[in-house]
Amino acid sequence: MNRTFWIDLLRVAGAFFVVMSHTCNRVAGGYSVQESGEAYGSLGWMIAGSFHTLSCVAVPLFLMVSGALLLGRTEAMLPFYRKRFGKILLPFFAWSCIFILCLWLAGRGLRDGTPITLVSSMGALLSGNVSGHFWFMYMLIALYLVVPFLSVFVRNASKSMLMGFLVLWFFAVVVFPVINNTAKVMLDITDIAGYSPFERGSVSYSVGFFIAGYVLKDVLISKRWAVIAIVAWVGLSITPVNTYLQMAYPDSLLSFFLACLGTYVLPIVSHPATLSLIAFLGLRSLGELPSFSSSRLGRIVHALAPLTFGIFLSHHLLLTPTMEILDKMLGLGSTESWLLVLCAIPSLTVLFYVATAGMIYLFRWSRYLKFLAP
Repeated sequence: MNRTFWIDLLRVAGAFFVVMSHTCNRVAGGYSVQESGEAYGSLGWMIAGSFHTLSCVAVPLFLMVSGALLLGRTEAMLPFYRKRFGKILLPFFAWSCIFILCLWLAGRGLRDGTPITLVSSMGALLSGNVSGHFWFMYMLIALYLVVPFLSVFVRNASKSMLMGFLVLWFFAVVVFPVINNTAKVMLDITDIAGYSPFERGSVSYSVGFFIAGYVLKDVLISKRWAVIAIVAWVGLSITPVNTYLQMAYPDSLLSFFLACLGTYVLPIVSHPATLSLIAFLGLRSLGELPSFSSSRLGRIVHALAPLTFGIFLSHHLLLTPTMEILDKMLGLGSTESWLLVLCAIPSLTVLFYVATAGMIYLFRWSRYLKFLAP
């Protein structure tokens, strides 16, 4: 029962932070700030950026749960494919069609602006040109294809070999990019390593989380250390304060120290991979506490867990139009009001999460729409 609860807890947390991430991306600068690295320097931007960093653990938590559940099994390849793909492909296809229909009814094009036709819609389904958050599904399909081979590897690998793999993977996805970027700045050259095969979202980047989930699923830390891990995860997420303070105190010793901190330390300790491993250990250990699983919050977690995949697939259906309306009404996309940002992001995240969960729950009870609520 406890094992099931910690898995449910991680699923619920992962879905919640997916919704929070997409809410943050439309507040105080939105994608333009997050993708370009541009810093507005306002307190509102700092708060939005901190929520965004906090929520970067969303997809890795999903991947680590999948790794904990799927790797190491002796299930035959074809039955595995039939079971896993049978569970995700139909709802993914159905929700993709619903999104395309909604875009067409709203007079819009596909993700890249292409007009919606039968041919372009078929191409969009194959290429991921429907909605931005569906990138995860294409990556997950690729991961499922290699799971049987990964299972053979983890069953036959020693603990030291698995830990060695994770250390090398962590260096490749976290430490090396920092070294690369620092060297480019110091040597004033355009590029060193060129294209990295470990870009976020790639299969090579994501497979590390799969194996990390398998390795860490039996690692328990005490309640005290679990709480410390959660506090560290939240604390390390407030990295935009570094940029904010540099802009508040330019040409000072503090600014120089913060610049060094932001160049050499924060990119490692606040990297999504680092935060995700910390969050997994903390939440997984708290999920073993009987007092937690039997509490009112624990009962809510158990109720929400079966809805999380449906929440992930469908939440943009409510989030996108609502945020566009609020942006026109309140200017959320460009606001620098720290109080508005501080209140809006968690409130809207809860609203979108609960409303989407309610919709998926109703679909699960429907005779004809159950396939939309996997």
